[in-house]
Amino acid sequence: MRKLHLIILSLIITFSLTSCIDLIEEVTVNKNLSGHYELRLEASSFGSMMNGQIDLPGMRNLNEKVNLLKLQEGISNVRKNIQPKNMQFKITFDFKNEKALNKAMYQLAEIEPNMFVKKFLKIKKHKIIRPNLSPYLQKLIEDQNLLDQIPSTDLLSYINYKFIVNTPSDIRGVKGNNTMVQSNNKTVITSISFKDLIVNKENVYLKIRL
Repeated sequence: MRKLHLIILSLIITFSLTSCIDLIEEVTVNKNLSGHYELRLEASSFGSMMNGQIDLPGMRNLNEKVNLLKLQEGISNVRKNIQPKNMQFKITFDFKNEKALNKAMYQLAEIEPNMFVKKFLKIKKHKIIRPNLSPYLQKLIEDQNLLDQIPSTDLLSYINYKFIVNTPSDIRGVKGNNTMVQSNNKTVITSISFKDLIVNKENVYLKIRL
């Protein structure tokens, strides 16, 4: 079981019954190809109507795994704020290079790296590539029957997934769906609803040329 993704998806589906939510991944890449990673959930205040009635299995295990990141070579400044009952979920850390970032993501997702597992992110001097990870997400949701927990898949239209990349130099070109380059020409934002991602199986591949 991939506890990190399962807990996040369970939170998303729970919150979707009372609020609009954004699941945001943000990566900042420095000139030396080190960087900063942040994963957070942002929900409207309407979710407080749930009165904190959230109890997710595996949360203690997830906290342990986040703490283990502090011991990983190439990972530093690990911070977390995981309080499902208060609708707070945030994990951040700094990474030394692409290898350290991908190893950290494998650990959080409980994936054993091998030649068949896609990298979370490829970071090179002149390009940054995010592979299409939506098939994995779709399979996880199907395996756990998470969609059965909501009255209608239309609710997924109110849940957005955003992937933000802050680059060290000007962006020369971008390839990907639902993607916008910001006015500073160093930030790319991909935004897609969970309905498009899960039900309509939208491709979330992203390539940034620098």
